Amino acid sequence: MAETPIANGGTADVPGSRAPQCQRLLCMGGSLLEVRAEVPKAFLEEYKLRPNAVVQVEGHMQSMLSEIGQLSGEAGLALEYAATGAATNTALTVQALLQQDQGPMSSEAIRRQTPIVSILGGVGRDQLGYKLQDFLKQTGIQPLFSEIVSESTGWTALLCASRRERAERPALSSPSEDKGDGPHKLAVVYRAIQAGAANQYKLDHLRFKVWEQVEAAGVVYAEATFLTVSFESVKILAEHCAKMGNTFCLNLSAPYVCRYFGDRILTVMPYTDFVFGSETEYMALAEQKKSEGLCQDVDSVATWLARMPRSDGEVERRRHIVVTCGSRPSLVASTWRGYGVKVQRFPVPPVRNRSFVRKDGAGDAFAGGFLYGLMHEADVDSCVQLALYCASVAVQRTGPGYSFKDKPSLDKT
Repeated sequence: MAETPIANGGTADVPGSRAPQCQRLLCMGGSLLEVRAEVPKAFLEEYKLRPNAVVQVEGHMQSMLSEIGQLSGEAGLALEYAATGAATNTALTVQALLQQDQGPMSSEAIRRQTPIVSILGGVGRDQLGYKLQDFLKQTGIQPLFSEIVSESTGWTALLCASRRERAERPALSSPSEDKGDGPHKLAVVYRAIQAGAANQYKLDHLRFKVWEQVEAAGVVYAEATFLTVSFESVKILAEHCAKMGNTFCLNLSAPYVCRYFGDRILTVMPYTDFVFGSETEYMALAEQKKSEGLCQDVDSVATWLARMPRSDGEVERRRHIVVTCGSRPSLVASTWRGYGVKVQRFPVPPVRNRSFVRKDGAGDAFAGGFLYGLMHEADVDSCVQLALYCASVAVQRTGPGYSFKDKPSLDKT
């Protein structure tokens, strides 16, 4: 099958696979190269890294990454590379679901297939950037990165003490608080991050280099943190989706983004079809309304956002506000023509304590499961159930990847 671009949000076939037709997905956000390594305890003490905490790289810490590579080569310690970042994790979730549809494929076959998932952001013109892009291509994701000459590629280090210096079973990827006995006993993890080029993006890259890929996407997903990087780029994508009848989705990303950049979020809200976020993020976004005596709880916040007028004036086109509340039921507030807003709650499947190994990435995986449903034009109930399933898988994984062997089926709208 020829690899021809599909304009205006068309559907894509996956060559040589059993995967059904689906819309293409474009994600926008900061991508980082993740380095997973075992290091001596002296290294952790030198850089003053704290257990199960994230430290911003600055000053003398700039040499950390090169020293990790040197230690790995000299001592033969474990060293792995992966891709990470909120939107990147979501893209990886969607791609893993698509890969499950296709069945086993060689890495070369994955590289040759027409990409359905793309990720847009900023990287440096350096070896780290090339390594990050190559990793994404190996998974089947198309990197659409603006190369920032003045900044190096963003990276994060996920570290644990070498197995020779600790009694625990090594687990590079597991920042777990479960330190009990048994097969799920995990190592304490230390994190460091340098955003670098992930905090920059060139608007000309969107307009002149990747616009064909924008037109081919039926579903566009942006993390709200990117509104602080390139607000115009996100707004242009949102406006394009509204004009072409494509689906635009926004993830609120973090409470601080909602609190300090809420005006930017509300500016793109009229173009938005689906909004994802945690209860804490929604309440942070509505702090000003709360001081005015409005939006006192998450139901009222979700109703307020769902009711905001659409830019296209389409009263029949519904906006869905999706709220995750930890282990409590997730909430979806949807507009209904002539009937206000309908609020639904979906119970969260329980995860056994012995199986719960990590907190990070659950929200990104939730969004990925939901987007996969949207790409296949599934109804909202099916999208939520798949999202909850993906979040459940995410908190139980001990590696960087995802395995979705028993995902629920989708019902079409």
